[in-house]
Amino acid sequence: EPEAVELEQKLHRRITEQMKDQESEALSHDHAISNNVFLASSNVAASTSADTGTASSGINPMVMTRRMYFYKKPKIQTRMQDKFILFAGPSSHDLGCDIAHLLGTNLSGLMVGKFADGESNIKAGTSVRGKHVYIVNSTASNDHLMELVFLISALRRASAKTITAVIPYYGYSRQDRKVNRESIAAADIALMLEEVGVDRVMCMDLHNDSLRGFFPPKIPVEHLMPGPVAAAYFHEELSAMPPPEGEETAVPVEPPIKRKGSNARTAPSPPPYYPKVTIVAAHEGQVARAAQFRNVLQRLSGAEIELAFLSKNRRRRGETQYEPMLVGQVEGRKCILIDDIVNTGATLKRAIQQLKDSGAEATYAWATHGVFSLPHNRAPEMLAEMDGLEYLLISNSVSIPRELPAKVRQLNVAPLLAEAIARALHNQSITGILNLEDTRVERYDS
Repeated sequence: EPEAVELEQKLHRRITEQMKDQESEALSHDHAISNNVFLASSNVAASTSADTGTASSGINPMVMTRRMYFYKKPKIQTRMQDKFILFAGPSSHDLGCDIAHLLGTNLSGLMVGKFADGESNIKAGTSVRGKHVYIVNSTASNDHLMELVFLISALRRASAKTITAVIPYYGYSRQDRKVNRESIAAADIALMLEEVGVDRVMCMDLHNDSLRGFFPPKIPVEHLMPGPVAAAYFHEELSAMPPPEGEETAVPVEPPIKRKGSNARTAPSPPPYYPKVTIVAAHEGQVARAAQFRNVLQRLSGAEIELAFLSKNRRRRGETQYEPMLVGQVEGRKCILIDDIVNTGATLKRAIQQLKDSGAEATYAWATHGVFSLPHNRAPEMLAEMDGLEYLLISNSVSIPRELPAKVRQLNVAPLLAEAIARALHNQSITGILNLEDTRVERYDS
């Protein structure tokens, strides 16, 4: 009997050692995790400066409006704090830190890595059972897309109550229609997110608003437009410009008339000098964005703002060589080009040159998504070398892991996303965020 017990113990040790050897071999041979990244809990946000309107976050300094136009200082109610969890994927970690700071909470930890064969590995660092989970993650690359899909799947399997994907940049959004034998990639991504169990989606400046229809009715999609925030930034920049020599008021405006008994806010009186401005859509598809930008800028400044657009006039789809046609008045005026995505910079380059040739006094540009994440993309440097461009303003929807030229500025949209998350969590209106009728203009440091 003692010999039988000893034999059983030896056999057990042998089987245990074999299992350990097999696990070790599997990890070291095909599935060894490399470049493991631990996105730890963090409550450190960008250090903002009300005087300069800049914020230090990541490699490139951020710019912000000096005053709050749409951000209402959201705070998570006490009863919801224990039910709310915020994650940020590697593609939006810095942006997620800023959002967490504004919400008065911490980012929850994530373990993100890759196996030796290139497979992604992701693990939540905290319990999410019965919690309302929000994930901030742009999908600017295939890796980032799969990280979002795997994270939603992991949280759904971990019994999260609701999962909201906050996608500042929705990758593949330009593949939104069927041409010949191409896939509709934007719709395919919506199907993937639906299958892994997402409950709600928040996107920022989709290439086409109809992309919301790719999701079923049971998954509501909130479409946030950061254009008004950019308009507020340009308003502050334009208001600070000194008048030309011998000129006191460039844009005479009649004082607004307020009706008796009306609760509506009147338009603000323009500053002593406000330059002549024209908002220019980079192509036909940007006219709606340019019109919204113009309306907000006109409302904030009280000045008359012109609207123009450029026509690409392509003979066939995908053609790169074309002559843009200008419709509108830009001569002797400061122009702000409007686009949603800048990647190669070819469209903006032609537009800037066209405005310069048409007599524009100065040209600025606003594009929500600056997709410059690939190291070989030289579009920022190419645009910075153009004499006709004063500067390009983009948002921080896409993380750019390299230094940008001084002419390329990044606008921090964390306040807009924090406001949207707080309102969604408390079942409040999200479309009312950009309502200028109820705008409290306060300083960020007040």
